Amino acid sequence: METVIEFTLAEFYHALLGVCGAITAVAAAIGVIAVCVKKAKSPNQKQNERLDNLESKMKKHEELLDSDNTRLKNIEYGNRVTQRALLALLAHGIDGNDIDSMKKAKEELQQYLIEK
Repeated sequence: METVIEFTLAEFYHALLGVCGAITAVAAAIGVIAVCVKKAKSPNQKQNERLDNLESKMKKHEELLDSDNTRLKNIEYGNRVTQRALLALLAHGIDGNDIDSMKKAKEELQQYLIEK
């Protein structure tokens, strides 16, 4: 027993349109899902970009702060050397003695100025 399946041109046309419609519906659903996934991931991507930008700025600022800290330490050291020299001059000016501290202060000041 053989069963013969016959289609008319109109039935074939309707079946073809049905398959094309199904393919179109699936493609549209996939497109909608893709858009939803992209929108769901969008805040994370923006947040990651912002964090990367802030981290690079923070690194730059840390480098600047380290540089400033080193510079301030050098200035403080210079001030200490200068103040020791002033104290030695005052001590010598007051009593005319204390030549040893003046020599030591002179050496410190010379060393500081040479290294600077």
